[in-house]
Amino acid sequence: MTTNKTSSSASRDPGFTNSIPFLAVKPGAPKPVRAEKAPIPQAEIEAKAYEIWMTQGQRHGQDQQHWFEAERQLRRG
Repeated sequence: MTTNKTSSSASRDPGFTNSIPFLAVKPGAPKPVRAEKAPIPQAEIEAKAYEIWMTQGQRHGQDQQHWFEAERQLRRG
C-alpha cells in the first residue's frame, strides 16, 4: 500500500517549482529600510552651482536651473 502525502502547500500550488530559492526571512524580523543619504551641505551646492554657471558662460537668470543641476550632480556623484 502506497500513501501519497500531499499536505504541503507547495504540492497543491500548480505554479510551484522547487528550483526557485526562497528568501530566508524569519517571522517577525524587521523589514529592510532604504538608507537615507545625508543632506548635501549648502556650501557644496553653492560651489557646484557656481562652477556650472561659470562653464555655461556666466549667463544670468538661470540660477535655479544651476542650483538644481548642482544638487542632481552631487546626489549622483
